[in-house]
Amino acid sequence: MILRGIVRDAELVENPPGSDTIEMIVRAQGVGPSQPRKFILPFSLLLGDPTLEPDSIRGRAFQAELEPGEGDDAPRAAAFSIAEQRILRPESPTND
Repeated sequence: MILRGIVRDAELVENPPGSDTIEMIVRAQGVGPSQPRKFILPFSLLLGDPTLEPDSIRGRAFQAELEPGEGDDAPRAAAFSIAEQRILRPESPTND
């Protein structure tokens, strides 16, 4: 499945915990109602592109080729590309 949208949030996680394998969980907006809003960028994709950092991809448009997850797992990206420019404005600080 090809998924296009905007990266709302991303975080690096160690999976499985205690291992040296890092994955990125990406939460998207702007996808269709029947499409996943969360998917995983596996370690192999992160190794292939050192610019894939959570802070640098937030708010940018993306395209991902997803493979279904196993069981209740989120889909995993087989390919991922990100827009060169930020689409969404950075979050503004709140006045507390």
